[in-house]
Amino acid sequence: MEVATVLLLLIIATVVYNVYKWYRERERIEKVTDKSVLITGCDTGFGFGLAQRLDGLGFRVFAACLTEAGVGSVRAACSERTVPVIMDVSQHDSVEKCFETVKTAIGQGGLWGVVNNAGVSGGGLPVAELCSLDNYRQALDVNLLGTVDVSLTFLPLLKRCGGRLVNVSSAMARFATRLGPYCTSKFAIEGFSDSLRRSLSKSFGVSVHLIEPGGYKTQLVDPDRARAEFTNAWQRLPAELQEEYGEEYRDQVMEKVIESFGQHVSSKIYEVIDAMEHALCAANPRSRYVVGVDAMLLLIPLSWLPTSIGDAIFCSAQKPPVPAALKKSH
Repeated sequence: MEVATVLLLLIIATVVYNVYKWYRERERIEKVTDKSVLITGCDTGFGFGLAQRLDGLGFRVFAACLTEAGVGSVRAACSERTVPVIMDVSQHDSVEKCFETVKTAIGQGGLWGVVNNAGVSGGGLPVAELCSLDNYRQALDVNLLGTVDVSLTFLPLLKRCGGRLVNVSSAMARFATRLGPYCTSKFAIEGFSDSLRRSLSKSFGVSVHLIEPGGYKTQLVDPDRARAEFTNAWQRLPAELQEEYGEEYRDQVMEKVIESFGQHVSSKIYEVIDAMEHALCAANPRSRYVVGVDAMLLLIPLSWLPTSIGDAIFCSAQKPPVPAALKKSH
């Protein structure tokens, strides 16, 4: 068979597959008005937007917020179908209290969906070594253990109706950047989600879905907040590390990251909300949703390359500054 014929057949097969996939993914579930969904991290950003979206579609929404201000914002933006509740996902007692509230409200019914959206950056500087153990612990407590705790606590309600668990990870869980605590916690979420999906799908009908966004303008990438976190993290570093890297290194790294917030993150947060909605509403949802141009064209393709090549491309693009100690040695 000629090469041209093989290529033509591959192109035809690809087109047919994508048309089939598009058609299959268009089908949606029915009767959403009798379905309940819990969303964490609804104070702002993706969680707040998803609560509004599902409320508009007719779902009964339990919008978990960390603060009373978040509760007030949700209450003002949504109808009576949405019930804002306080929950700190890093505190098991708070998760249990929210579970009892939801369980009482839905009676003998179950939860159609749980969306683990709450997350933090972990703070620290965007250099893995310059992040303290507390930075890693904060990211793991909220992003990983919070996701695990909420998932396992609410799983009995999901099993009642073969519901859906949607965990928000990151494209940086497929190719890690220099944000050590954040990437570490998101990689762990992927492992937990894959393990849980393979455990539950054939036995209780509960499906598990991952949302893997690229960079979006949420509170995690607020420049003022990031600058304050970076400064605080630097001040808490041992004097030896401060001297080894130097203030010039610190300032250059900080400004590079903050500059990227303005240039390389998208304001189209509805793209992530669309993916979350599809995971909950599609008759045939995906296991993974890669969202964002940077995720699809940069981070995911980098993850496919041999490690040495991916590292070389990433470091070349980042052009990290030289630490003070290395300047002195030269």
